[in-house]
Amino acid sequence: MNILKNRKDDNVKKICCDVIGKELKSGKKFLANRTASGEEWIPAFVQKVDVDKCIGCGSCVKVCLGNCYELKEIIVDGKRKKVAVVVRPENCLGDCHCHKACPIIGGAMSCKPKEISETER
Repeated sequence: MNILKNRKDDNVKKICCDVIGKELKSGKKFLANRTASGEEWIPAFVQKVDVDKCIGCGSCVKVCLGNCYELKEIIVDGKRKKVAVVVRPENCLGDCHCHKACPIIGGAMSCKPKEISETER
């Protein structure tokens, strides 16, 4: 199975929106933003990186505007491996730049929209 995506196939919005769409149908409310054209979109904020999927290319580190990631060397199954690690999740802008840059299909990172509580609505 090829887990690397075709660099010309920018299906990131579809992947992010599919996940968010399923959650939205549950009746929950999420933090939303608008594009310059007025289109509403729901940001998905980084939670973690799957070290089994991450190939350590550093693309997410380079494109992240919030400086959320760092490349670190870890031990996986007794072997050294360079991977991206989320070190500042509170800085995430939810813009999915990391997903767009990641060569892994669907991205090696997990992101979630921010649920809005009754007091924040």
